[in-house]
Amino acid sequence: MRNEPKPSRAGVLHEVIEEILIRKDGQIPTDIDGIDTFFDGIEDLVNALLLRWHTRLVASLERGLADEPEDREEAVIEAWQHATWIYWGVRKVIDELAENPPTEGVAHAVRTTARNDWAAMAVAAGLASGFDEPAVRVGHRLELEARRRNLVEHSTARMPRPRTVLGKVKAMLTG
Repeated sequence: MRNEPKPSRAGVLHEVIEEILIRKDGQIPTDIDGIDTFFDGIEDLVNALLLRWHTRLVASLERGLADEPEDREEAVIEAWQHATWIYWGVRKVIDELAENPPTEGVAHAVRTTARNDWAAMAVAAGLASGFDEPAVRVGHRLELEARRRNLVEHSTARMPRPRTVLGKVKAMLTG
């Protein structure tokens, strides 16, 4: 008979993230066993989620740049899209927290993580050399482009394809 593994902070965070990825509702689940034991309130839990997101993004950036692509900017945009695809529910939680932070501490953490993400993206794209204000602006622009592409891809994926020649002509004229 196997013993149940001892609960841990990492294990509880993993359960929280799994639940976020299942629900995809932009909310942090609070009904996971161990949250109150291993996290000192919402700010502590949010900081852990933000660190996981940032780690996922940096891993995607590294993977996207591993083959030394000619267009590093494009690789960074695709890396952000990839990280978002994998962690879509977590990204939605972060976006919700940015719009409606429950505390000033959470608002500060979300802003700080976003700025670090943007600077990392700019440096990875070869468009900045440090984590400074110009890098933050460039990285923000890259994220906005990645978000725009996600919206376009998401909306075109739902559009029905025309089945007739007339339907295809109408789609070309209106689209």
